[in-house]
Amino acid sequence: MARYRRLLALDVTHEYLAGAAVPGLRYVPTAETEALMEREGLLLRSMPLGVELWQEQHDAAPEDVVWQLGFDVYAADARLRFYTDWPQAAYLSMSPGVQGGVQVLRAVAQAARAAEGTAAGPVLWLDLACRPQASVDEAVLPWRVALRSRRLHWKYFFSGGLAAKKLSIVDLDASGGEPGLLFAPSPLAATANGTAYLSASPVAMQSLPPQRLQLREAGTAGKVLIRRLPNASVEKLGKERGPNGQSMIVAEIYVHQ
Repeated sequence: MARYRRLLALDVTHEYLAGAAVPGLRYVPTAETEALMEREGLLLRSMPLGVELWQEQHDAAPEDVVWQLGFDVYAADARLRFYTDWPQAAYLSMSPGVQGGVQVLRAVAQAARAAEGTAAGPVLWLDLACRPQASVDEAVLPWRVALRSRRLHWKYFFSGGLAAKKLSIVDLDASGGEPGLLFAPSPLAATANGTAYLSASPVAMQSLPPQRLQLREAGTAGKVLIRRLPNASVEKLGKERGPNGQSMIVAEIYVHQ
């Protein structure tokens, strides 16, 4: 009966999930990798939050070779294509660097098929290189692809009695003299009687945004109107005209009071 040793462990984390591993990913070897795995006695094992590659043990010393492995990665969450900050290039390549015992694989390019394909296609194409293990005692570092979140400007729409007031959105986490996340009036409101405020800078989207924003009446008194404003999400998106006239996508939040 063949015995196997673990060759590598791989997962994909995301800033959108506060650095946690992305659930629901499926790793499919390319035809070339599948042929190599069959030839070299490699097994792919799916884990709840990643994948492992196992190597059949042999008595003979391993050859001094480098295996090129390619995997198409499919996501159960169709929104991952949108809330990820994909770099622009032909495919996802890896530049490993060790941090805290984890070999971090820098995502430097988006898979072309992820950008051009349908929602049912792969979101990533992973291309990595590894060597056969010399012994069972050889350390196996986890490999990690760390994806970043897309940055979007937040846009608040106010209606009802709030629309008649001059408003100020205050970042409660601002400290050390820094103003934090700033907002300015936008000319593009949802209704004729409404008002809108746009963030001065884009914000990394997260499934549970940590921002603590408060709505106050503008002026020296700064009367608190809403102690905690709702945070933005990728569920409500719209378009805004940027300072240079360019169209940009924004995360919208509607508040009626």
